[in-house]
Amino acid sequence: MAKMSDSDLLSICKRESEQAESYVVSEVAEAREDAMERYFGEAYGDEMAGRSSVVSRDILETVEWVMPALLKIFVSGDDVVTYSPEGPEDEEGAKQCTDLANHVFTKDNNGFLVFMTWFKDALLQKMGVVKSHWTEDETSTTTSYTGLTGDEFLQLVMSDDVEVTEHTERYLDGSEVDDDEEILGETVHDVTITVTKQKNRIKIDAIPPEEFYMSFDAADPDEADYLEHRVLKTQTQLITEGFSKKLVEGLPGDSTNDPTGEKQTRMGQQQEYEEHADAAMSEVTVHESYVYADTDDDGVAEWTKVIWCGDEILESEPVSAQPFSTITPIPVPHRAYGMSLADLLMDIARIRTVILRQTLDSLYLANNPEREVDVNKIIDMDDFLTTRPGGIKRVEEIGASREIAHPFVAQHSFPMLDGLDLMSARRTGVSDSMMAVDADVLSNVNSSVDNNAMATKNQRVEMIARIFAETGVKHLFKRILHLLVENQDKPRTIRLRNEWVSMDPSNWSPDMDVTIDVGLGHGNRDQQVSHLNNILIWQKEMLGAGGMGMVRPKHIYNTMDRIITTIGFKNADQFMDDPGDGQMQQPQQPSPQAELIQAQMQIEQGKAQVMLEKARLEDDTKDQKHKLDHHAAMQKLEIETERLDIEREKIVAGMNETAAKIRSDEAKAAAHLEAQAEAQMDRID
Repeated sequence: MAKMSDSDLLSICKRESEQAESYVVSEVAEAREDAMERYFGEAYGDEMAGRSSVVSRDILETVEWVMPALLKIFVSGDDVVTYSPEGPEDEEGAKQCTDLANHVFTKDNNGFLVFMTWFKDALLQKMGVVKSHWTEDETSTTTSYTGLTGDEFLQLVMSDDVEVTEHTERYLDGSEVDDDEEILGETVHDVTITVTKQKNRIKIDAIPPEEFYMSFDAADPDEADYLEHRVLKTQTQLITEGFSKKLVEGLPGDSTNDPTGEKQTRMGQQQEYEEHADAAMSEVTVHESYVYADTDDDGVAEWTKVIWCGDEILESEPVSAQPFSTITPIPVPHRAYGMSLADLLMDIARIRTVILRQTLDSLYLANNPEREVDVNKIIDMDDFLTTRPGGIKRVEEIGASREIAHPFVAQHSFPMLDGLDLMSARRTGVSDSMMAVDADVLSNVNSSVDNNAMATKNQRVEMIARIFAETGVKHLFKRILHLLVENQDKPRTIRLRNEWVSMDPSNWSPDMDVTIDVGLGHGNRDQQVSHLNNILIWQKEMLGAGGMGMVRPKHIYNTMDRIITTIGFKNADQFMDDPGDGQMQQPQQPSPQAELIQAQMQIEQGKAQVMLEKARLEDDTKDQKHKLDHHAAMQKLEIETERLDIEREKIVAGMNETAAKIRSDEAKAAAHLEAQAEAQMDRID
């Protein structure tokens, strides 16, 4: 089978790249650029001198209000996602995979910033894109040491990742030891070493939307025939990535790489491009393409990664999957690019801008009205062109000038603005009540009605969160799992819950399902804690009744753990220990003898207390006034003592009776066993 030639592969990449770029430029780029301009509050271009040029910032306000709610949903808990095992044998692997994948996302990569950039791109520019890939980076550190002993020197250089670049062995007096010289005294070592550390990690990058291109007829990146990340790189970057210096220096330079104009809109107006004075820092446009084609002529299309620039292929290799994960807040069926929140608000923002400008213009005219003047009776026209408090208008005749009254009539526009707010809230779900500033909601004493109203208004944001979770976020974490299984060839040790844990992804199943926990975003924390407390009360009641076959201490622990994490603590280990999955231990019932002994001990304790009280009363005979009371108390104590003696005798009699019954039962049991044994012997005979 003939493998596809580089020229044919490059031809496919160029053709697909041009088609993808043409689609983006004609169908997507203008809307995304316009949304970015409205987000920054840039002028529409129809402003007039001397008139209001205010721009309504509806798009910025809506996007920035939705962002905290979305981020809270995804990053409030310990884990962004959890993995479900394929079978019983995957149970432990799924738990470890959950821990390691979340560690990769939040620790190896700044997961919060990835989410923030990814989500904002989607809300503002139709689609957010992240690229996940495996990187093998080396870092080298050079350090010098002097005066090391022989043991210290050997311990320092014995590691495989240490390279000795300079080494001198010398005597204590400073004279050096020659290589072929016999060492006659104590020596020390001066050494310079280079330590090279290999850092293999998954890298997750949120890329600008204008740098991503895909087949125009694909609805999903996994279903596309062509995907591309187009980016400017310096010659230094390419050489650092491993490409030969000669090859890189022959690549064509590119000073634009902005066919859509979106980059310039994001970065602001740029000065005319000038070639970098240092050739090593000159930039070239690099196309990192993923082509779904039959490159090995086996009749089956596979993903092939092609890095090319101009007419040169820098690298080409087969890959198991494409690395891009995309999200869009309002999907359009059978189309990759959906709608953004900016798309929903563009017309409203334009109308509000017009109304606000007219309102301000009316206010300006009401406060600073126009004037009509008789130019023949004006001494200096500059007096009328400049308005200042306490200013003087010089005229030849009183009445040479008068104001043209412009009453403020823009108050009629305020109901219109309120109507636009309502329209915006219906489209996006973002309203004053969501911002917690709605006076009507805040004054509502019925909390259940308030919660229901808030839940209804939050449905739009929760819908966006669910769409993000089930599309791009799930795809990203499936990608993380596959990258770990394919590339992590040795166990990795990470710190989890104050313990160091070693994990070996090579034994995991790459087909484990991914579950996105977005439940933290439903309702507020107080509601969740209240519901969990109700569950805890029910569990305690059932546990007090023996568990009823439904509740164990582990269930109580799980509820308490969820309460603690919902409040905001990362884990419950600092508050309580996990009891494990054991059954609740039933308390042992005391034996009759133990109960009698305990009762006798209580009687003796009562009797001792009575004797102490009697002794105290006997010592209180000096007070003649209380002699009669003392005598009556003594009689009462004597009667109580006699009663206690009678009770003790009854208890002793009961104990003797119980002991006799036990001996009788034992004798009967022994006789019964002896009779059974004799009957068994008779049957044997």
